[in-house]
Amino acid sequence: MRISPRTPLPNRTRSGYIAVMSVLGLSTILLLTLLSSFRFAIQSQEVQRQSQIRIDYAHREQALLRAVLTTAPNRAAQNMMKDSKADTSFMNSGRWRWVFEDAMAVANSETILDETTKTGLGVAAGSVSGNTGDGEQGHVRWVVTPIGEQRTGDFIITPGINGQDTVLGAGYPDALILAGDAASDDRDRPYITWDKTYSDGSLYKAIPYPNVHFGYGEQNQTFVAKRNWWAFTVGFGHNSASETGIQRVQKHYVLSIYEVPSQLALGSTSATLFGVHEDGSQWDNAKVSVDGGVFATEAETEGFVTLQRLAARRGVKIGSSSVVGGVSENIYTGSLSSREEYEATNAGFFPISSSSDSGLVAFIPINRGAAGFDDLSDVDDPNRWSPTGWNHYSRPALQCAMTLRIEDVVSPWDQTPTQISFRYKVGGIDNTAYYTKGVNWPSASSTEGESFPFHLDRTDDDRNGIAVYIERMPAFLNTIGADSTAINNSIVLSANYRDNANIIKPNIPYTSADNIFILRDAADLTAYTNGFSLVSPFRMYVANDVNIVPSGVDLAGAPVYPPLSLFSPSHRFGIKDNPVEVLSEGQLNYLGKNGSSPVRPLDMKSGKNDEIVPENIRANLFSIKDPSQLPPVNQMNWLVTIEEVRQP
Repeated sequence: MRISPRTPLPNRTRSGYIAVMSVLGLSTILLLTLLSSFRFAIQSQEVQRQSQIRIDYAHREQALLRAVLTTAPNRAAQNMMKDSKADTSFMNSGRWRWVFEDAMAVANSETILDETTKTGLGVAAGSVSGNTGDGEQGHVRWVVTPIGEQRTGDFIITPGINGQDTVLGAGYPDALILAGDAASDDRDRPYITWDKTYSDGSLYKAIPYPNVHFGYGEQNQTFVAKRNWWAFTVGFGHNSASETGIQRVQKHYVLSIYEVPSQLALGSTSATLFGVHEDGSQWDNAKVSVDGGVFATEAETEGFVTLQRLAARRGVKIGSSSVVGGVSENIYTGSLSSREEYEATNAGFFPISSSSDSGLVAFIPINRGAAGFDDLSDVDDPNRWSPTGWNHYSRPALQCAMTLRIEDVVSPWDQTPTQISFRYKVGGIDNTAYYTKGVNWPSASSTEGESFPFHLDRTDDDRNGIAVYIERMPAFLNTIGADSTAINNSIVLSANYRDNANIIKPNIPYTSADNIFILRDAADLTAYTNGFSLVSPFRMYVANDVNIVPSGVDLAGAPVYPPLSLFSPSHRFGIKDNPVEVLSEGQLNYLGKNGSSPVRPLDMKSGKNDEIVPENIRANLFSIKDPSQLPPVNQMNWLVTIEEVRQP
């Protein structure tokens, strides 16, 4: 081998060393960048995973609360009904545990997708969910817990009674007072009862209207009600915290059932038309004034009617010429402004509302229909949980202190009364007297009869019945040794169809075979210091002026009249052949069930032919503002809300 000195060797070692270091450095940088990007992607996915699980929990929470909103009032009513106490085990459905257990089942808040839904979405069978929070949450006590006390025994939540507002601190409503065993039981099951009162013993107060998009009351104002409430926490994820790495976040809530006596200027528990009479004529705005809110199950306005606020349970339809709270159809587009548009430019809530406008609000009129006028069937609710029975609570006929009852009639074909009974309070105890024609029931023309408050009477078109002379009652009660009108301040007029086969049960709606009652001598009710109420299944004929003498004046100098409520399934004005002028002041409520056609609350009938004469009808309607304006017997409503409590 021979090497020529003129051929230099290539310097491969030096150039090779430089290439390896460049590649190694560049690859390290790229690898670190890739690892950093991969780590960031993993962290981002983890954040997204946790966010998605929290959103999932929030959706479950809202679904649960919506289900509780409808379940709780039903179980509260159930606890007031007979034999609700028949099952005293932990399985009794009236308990709070089953309010929430059943609500979780209704909300389906433990499983995200069932197999049927997965199949419909094209998810392969046997697929493993990537949601580690999906699945069984265990006993409801791991999701819902009481506030302000340790759980002892089975599932309970915190009732708003006996100073609990002070214990829980700021942000909670005023607590009610409830004595006896019921106070302890209220933690275990929802109680609605007359035994719950405010600290001064009152059943109702003027309290702030809740901040909800349902206009039975007016925001930032008060309404007359009693607020029953229960506090609890909700927090999903307790059983899956080890898998998800997300600790349960608990939120405090207050479930409220407001007991709301009817107090609006104009209301109806049926589908209702406002603004036009049956003959198509308009309400005369010069004669018809509605100051305050209006409510109906379903509401529709017609004609040129003007209202301040309109609320309904199942929807509202506004006529093209109607105005509600300043809202009317746009003359160019024919549409109403949206709720969002209105509230963006106004301080208050939209004046047209439905209970579905707020997610956690329900409005429930307590209306028993024809049963509300019956004082003989299903009177008691034995073996119940609540101290107050559902029948007495929901039926005006059973809430009256006095009863005038037809005990005998001429025959099954002639329902002219021949004997009546009168039940009244003496020392708070019921006492009953019987009056028989030809024996001790005085005739109207006799000296004794001139002070007796109950007489046979008839209309000009020969409809027979009993006349009740309201102004004679105070003196008559004093004569027979009864309690004063402070106690004996309400009466139900009925017929004893239960014990006498000759007496027919009053028909609703009225038929020509039924008796009537005629309201007489009722102009001055100032002797009834707590107001007066009358309930009857018979058709009511208003013969004369009613409650036109003021008992005083308010702070503004306006006259104040004794509170009065008249409950009858059918009413007529005047007993003469010809129609009369009708002026109504106060509140007007229609309590009928939904029928085949909507009702028109200002179609007041009078005269032999039951005529509606629009030019004879005047109405000055306004809402109740103070509990002192409530009569002894009221139609009740429940306003149910669930609100989150954020303590300072």
